[in-house]
Amino acid sequence: MNTSCKPPSDLRSISGSYTSENIGINQLGKHIGTSTLSINVDSDGVIRGERGWSSESHKGHKADGTPTGSEKETVLGVIDPQDCEIGLAEKGETGIYRGRLLQDGSIDLILIASGDYPLAIRNRYTREAQ
Repeated sequence: MNTSCKPPSDLRSISGSYTSENIGINQLGKHIGTSTLSINVDSDGVIRGERGWSSESHKGHKADGTPTGSEKETVLGVIDPQDCEIGLAEKGETGIYRGRLLQDGSIDLILIASGDYPLAIRNRYTREAQ
């Protein structure tokens, strides 16, 4: 896999809606589902958006610990225009996303959250058709 990146000259072009398979683990066990990422990126690479997930067969937790089959969270972050690294933080959660914009325009993210409801998730988001 080629993970090199030449960022777009206008970082705003990364803005859009993306989908991914959601694969990971939480204290309830292995988690498989789908995830959406909707982001707005400004010319400085500052990101504001929303990440959601759902699963018909696996549960996760809301921020208060309530089990749920879906959730949407506000995310804030940045993209480094030198190496395409992306960092996102969830509002109201302990999770930190680290990842990268790939040459094909997809976004790889890994979420690690510790605390009372630990989890680890990986996603490869592809842009939805506009």
